[in-house]
Amino acid sequence: MSQDRSIRVVHVGLGQIGRLLVQRAAESGGFQSVAAIDPNPEYTGRTLTDVCGGGAAVVIRSCLAETREDGDAEVALQAVGSHVEDIGPQIIELVEAGLHVVTTAEELVWPFDRSRALADRIDETARRCGRSVVAAGVNPGVLMDRLPAFITSLCVRVDAVRVYRLVDLSKRRPALRRKMGVGESEKSVRARIEARSIGHVGLPESLGYLASALGWNTGLVSERLDPIIADEEVVRGEERVAPGAVLGLDHEVSCEDDRGRPLGLHLVMRLDAEEPVDEIVVDGDPPLHLRFLGGVDGDVATVATVLNGARFAIDAPAGLIAKLPMPAGGW
Repeated sequence: MSQDRSIRVVHVGLGQIGRLLVQRAAESGGFQSVAAIDPNPEYTGRTLTDVCGGGAAVVIRSCLAETREDGDAEVALQAVGSHVEDIGPQIIELVEAGLHVVTTAEELVWPFDRSRALADRIDETARRCGRSVVAAGVNPGVLMDRLPAFITSLCVRVDAVRVYRLVDLSKRRPALRRKMGVGESEKSVRARIEARSIGHVGLPESLGYLASALGWNTGLVSERLDPIIADEEVVRGEERVAPGAVLGLDHEVSCEDDRGRPLGLHLVMRLDAEEPVDEIVVDGDPPLHLRFLGGVDGDVATVATVLNGARFAIDAPAGLIAKLPMPAGGW
């Protein structure tokens, strides 16, 4: 990882995470923001300092072609979407423009089950252009996939892995609460679940990553997604949820390998979580139990993975880097 110089970056996407990236990149002193892209007409033509409350006086452009007269960037920090099919073409455009790409797109942590053709195209383009594409993020990205896989390197035998996250939505950004259905009716949320237009993106991808890292041949994946219903009025900050309305979502995926060894990921995100936690349990030799009391601040940690990912990307091998070279244990 390059630590001895400032890295020139272009910011792609200025939603809440994108704006936080601008602020933290400026505060770190290790990055130079030389260009910015966001098609939002409320942003284009204004500066990063104006829109983000920090960063350089860089004019925000609506597309990559308009940045050609701006500074010569090395790495694109992409924070524009979750789904590979949506963000893949832009990644290819950025790579072909000579940029390494670090993206917060959840599905790109393990795109090979859902979007292999496009993932292969991204990889081939990056290799041809001599650039790397790094999938960053916390969940997916660390807590429910890469970190569980890595800590199993302490085991000579792994019999099961279970990961649990309880997230306090009252301390997270409003956009995430909307994504989790907070305040909506149960009927509305169940309809959105059926349409797959609500909830956390990437839990099956985390499971796929973890199974691959362990070298387990897994079968059918079971998935459950249910609304959490308030049985009394809940008030947290600016949010007020009436009895019978939705407090958040309870999401779980699981599978077994061909030897009957289970993998399970359980994510609960709710407005009234009293004791948030991130927990990894490995049954094996030796057994392991890792807990982050209070949970990990997902927004700040996501920004950290992107900035650290940028330092990694400029020295990394060319291609799509989804599966990091982190050892796993058991056989």
